[in-house]
Amino acid sequence: MCIRDSVSMILAANVGIGVEGLEGKQASMAADFSITKFSHCLRLIMWHGRNSYIRTCRLSQFIIHRGIVYSVVQTVFSLLFDGSTMSVFNGYLLMGYATAFTMAPVFALVLDEDHFEKDINEFPQLYKELLKSRQMNTRSFLQWVWISFFQGGVMMYLAIELFSEELFQIVSITFTSLLITELVIVAVSYTHLRAHETPEHLVCRLLLEKKKKKKK
Repeated sequence: MCIRDSVSMILAANVGIGVEGLEGKQASMAADFSITKFSHCLRLIMWHGRNSYIRTCRLSQFIIHRGIVYSVVQTVFSLLFDGSTMSVFNGYLLMGYATAFTMAPVFALVLDEDHFEKDINEFPQLYKELLKSRQMNTRSFLQWVWISFFQGGVMMYLAIELFSEELFQIVSITFTSLLITELVIVAVSYTHLRAHETPEHLVCRLLLEKKKKKKK
């Protein structure tokens, strides 16, 4: 990462932050990010950078979960009807599932804030947690894959067992279950309410987490 008012150094870096200086706006136009003062780097990295990283990870996990759950439902449906290639949902339902019906959860994740900006600046430990890559790594990816397979399998099993006499209603049953599952996942992942905790509670929670890590 390069934070300079030099165009050549910014172009050579992986991530360039241009500072408007004696060279005018040439550096800011060539950079990935543009700031007017060097002091703005703190807010850019600690606040916007942290939120961007966390939101990207959560959104990626949500999309992975949404796609795999549907794939599991489709696979079980095909096996149930002798390997039929017919889609369990028609085109309108499938398009709505990927767009309109799950649009609100996506916006909720993208606009989520787990802490106030002043708390991020006051407690650098909150930024340090990101350096461990716990938000998105191989372990978290496999966890979400397992959750997706488990939920998709349980969803189809319950639909078949509880509504075996109304098997042709499996489309409406599974589609409703899919939407409810996605909303529950977002509700569990949504951390905006945590941003309203007092600084005293935040300090206590961080100290308790640090204490638990030491015991492990």
